[in-house]
Order: sequence, then C-alpha cells, then structure tokens
Amino acid sequence: MKKIAIVYHSGFGHTARQAEHVAKGAASVDGVQVQQIGADAVDAHWDDMAAADAIIFGAPTYMGSV
Repeated sequence: MKKIAIVYHSGFGHTARQAEHVAKGAASVDGVQVQQIGADAVDAHWDDMAAADAIIFGAPTYMGSV
C-alpha cells in the first residue's frame, strides 16, 4: 500500500476543492491510500507525513506567488 498525503491551505475553499479532486483521483488507483491534511492541522500529522511515500502540497496564489 502506497500512502499519499495531500497538505493544503485554502483561504476561501478553492484550494480545498482542488485537494479533494486530487485525492479522489489518487485514491482511484489500486493500492493507494490518501490522506488530506489542512495546513492548520499539520502539527497533529507529522507522523502521517513522515510515513507517506509522497506529499502533494496545495497552496493558493496571492499576487502571482504562493
């Protein structure tokens, strides 16, 4: 089983929605387990991220940068 953590910040919900769709796509692959982690909850999930085979970061843009 491969584990993917999706860590994201979403001020208005747009990035959260993208993270949900990325998670849905990744979870559709056999043998993949996905966990979504909001940026405000990262401190409670260090062990989960350390155990992940991949981490996908999602961040909104502000004036052209993350």
